[in-house]
Amino acid sequence: MIACTLLTTLALLMPAASHDNTVEWNGVSHIDWLERSPICPIDGESFEISFQTYQYDITSAQVYVDDGTGWVDADWSRSKGVYDVWQATIPSTVASTLSYYIKLVDGSDDDYLNATGMYEDDPAGGGWSLDFTTVSHAPLGGTLTTDGGAVFKVWASNATTANVRGEFNEWGTSDPMTKSGDYFTCKVDVTVEPYDQYKYFFDASVWKPDARGRAQNPSDNDNSFIVEPTTHVWSDQSFNTPPFEEMVLYELHVGTFSGNGDGLGRMGEYRDVVDTHLDHLLYLGVNVVELMPITEFDYHESWGYNPVNNWAPENAYGSPEDLKYMIDVLHQNGIAVILDVVYNHFSPNGNYLWWYDGSQIYFDDPAKETPWGSQAALWKQEVQDYFADNILHWLEEYHVDGFRMDATRYMRDNWIFPEGYPEGWALMQRINDNIDVRKIDAVSIAEELPNDAWITYSTSTGGAGFDSQWHDLFNDDVRQEVFDATSGTSEMWKIRNAIIDTAYPNKTNLVNYVEGHDEADDARLAVVIDSGDSYSVWAKGRSKFAQGLTILAPGIPMFLMGGEWMESIAFGSGSGNRIDWSKATSRSEIVLFFHDVIAARKSNCGFRSDAAYDVHHLNDTDNVIAFTRGDGEELVVVAGLNNSDLNNYRVGFPHHGTWHEILNSQAAVYLGNGSGNGGSIVTDDGWAYDSMPHSAAITVPQMGLLIFRYESPLGRSADISGDGNVDLYDFYLFQQRIGDCGCGMSADLNEDGRVSLEDLAIMVAAFTGPS
Repeated sequence: MIACTLLTTLALLMPAASHDNTVEWNGVSHIDWLERSPICPIDGESFEISFQTYQYDITSAQVYVDDGTGWVDADWSRSKGVYDVWQATIPSTVASTLSYYIKLVDGSDDDYLNATGMYEDDPAGGGWSLDFTTVSHAPLGGTLTTDGGAVFKVWASNATTANVRGEFNEWGTSDPMTKSGDYFTCKVDVTVEPYDQYKYFFDASVWKPDARGRAQNPSDNDNSFIVEPTTHVWSDQSFNTPPFEEMVLYELHVGTFSGNGDGLGRMGEYRDVVDTHLDHLLYLGVNVVELMPITEFDYHESWGYNPVNNWAPENAYGSPEDLKYMIDVLHQNGIAVILDVVYNHFSPNGNYLWWYDGSQIYFDDPAKETPWGSQAALWKQEVQDYFADNILHWLEEYHVDGFRMDATRYMRDNWIFPEGYPEGWALMQRINDNIDVRKIDAVSIAEELPNDAWITYSTSTGGAGFDSQWHDLFNDDVRQEVFDATSGTSEMWKIRNAIIDTAYPNKTNLVNYVEGHDEADDARLAVVIDSGDSYSVWAKGRSKFAQGLTILAPGIPMFLMGGEWMESIAFGSGSGNRIDWSKATSRSEIVLFFHDVIAARKSNCGFRSDAAYDVHHLNDTDNVIAFTRGDGEELVVVAGLNNSDLNNYRVGFPHHGTWHEILNSQAAVYLGNGSGNGGSIVTDDGWAYDSMPHSAAITVPQMGLLIFRYESPLGRSADISGDGNVDLYDFYLFQQRIGDCGCGMSADLNEDGRVSLEDLAIMVAAFTGPS
């Protein structure tokens, strides 16, 4: 057995933060280029700063300003997930420069944060600096200023001169940039409007878009747009990212998610995801949408793995505002959003970082190559900053809830890619440490193929610090054995090994899937199962087996859009690859199966990713496997690739009594053959089998996936943690899960405007027994 480690998540999400005379350093952060308002103060104007601590961790805070102002009080502003956000107003000044640092107080403990880190004692310096003469404190990229102008800053270490040229100065050279070190900066005083276009002009010959441009115009020479990042008014304040153990991932490609059979008749866009198809996602019950790459890529129809600008949303799908709208609406409906990011290479076409300032500053010369394009010079500090800051950009400006990092093998020094950089491993560590400090409940997933457990080890032990990785063994072996079922030669022991995968005792470290975008490129799962009829009895049975097992096995489950209706159109990025929404209706019975198996997972604590499991039954002759789930072994899953019904088939059960058949993939309602166990079975007391003290003779339908639950046909009780107690931890989990039920519930159950022990009592009364 693997003991349930759900308490580990609580320890991560709520790390000892209380008024205990100790400031929790790993929860404190301030990102100056994201947490100043205005972003780039000018002319000594007053500005606000904000910073984060863990919730309830500190009792007060101050900011020291060295222009003669001295100490300024900071005030609690709002809660943000497991964090508190504090704000302070820095008064206007006549000084040409100033710097500031932060004092944090938890009772008798005073600690300090400045630009170099945390300190026990007053550092008396080392703060974040502003220079109102040079405006060198401006972030990289284009930033609108309060006087109607803008500041532009760019890394161009080998250029001698630079100009910013755009619509605001009629593309002229009236705004030369000043070089300081390796950076050029320019304050443009004429009026600059949001979405004005611009470019940099190096050494009077080299035109380039902004390397950190927030939006780009591929239809007009890839000009950059200047974007005001704070205009969107977010409405997701009550959203909490689902705990890793609770996640159900839906892989979605924006361009082909919409536009076929849904009345749109065009490429999918950000707003279509929610304006047209939100109800479908809610019906399915998925709580995480994993977006395939949506950063600006070369050519408008693409998988997205050919990036040219990691800072701008893909223009063909809509504007930055459109993407924020989509994320906001998903959050309001309890669905998290994670981005697939591509940091191992740039597109071989349209890569404008190539010879950026007239020299090869972003790449080696000659460049190191991956199979898909050139790898950036990850050993350079400025290049590392480009990627590490980019993660923070998406976390903060777009409220995303995590990342899936593409082809991490090609960011490290290893036998597959000996030309790679060992600095790539350090970059991944830095990125994951930043995520853990800034948004510890955000998930970080690696595509590390073949799998390597070290990628998910903590950075303190030398690992890369990812929370999870795509599970190569599960994908390869479960898929293959499902295909082998055609000839009746499935090797169920391989499925068992994929389920238990002993290299990963914590199953949240694994994302299970049988069909991702790569597998669906040539043909979708159902087509490979039965190329003659992708909606045959065999295709339906084996598809439900494979996808259902993925959702119920230990680990975080994921499936590709359209899999819920057994899509037969091959995955791709063209108009002919758009999934067919008419099948959501014509194949509603298969969609219902996905709805029900996801609901079974979410309503039974024993199906959490890292809940206990035991593969106790294995039959390679009849092609049947069975395993228990849950700390109390209250769930038994029986799964068979048998091509005909097995009657009077004996399986061991851990408890004596009634076991309710809460799901049967071959029920008639899911277009199955209708064979099953009549809704429940009763074990034979004392008839030991499969190393279990009890057993029962059951029917295993052909290609059947069965869930049996002990004693209760429904899976929710007030003891949400399953530890035998009803306590504040259960109420915490209830707060995390109320968004999943889709019933409009609030953690404030008595509606008195606060969350209290009385609410816990109401929860106990409401959730004890079936609900």
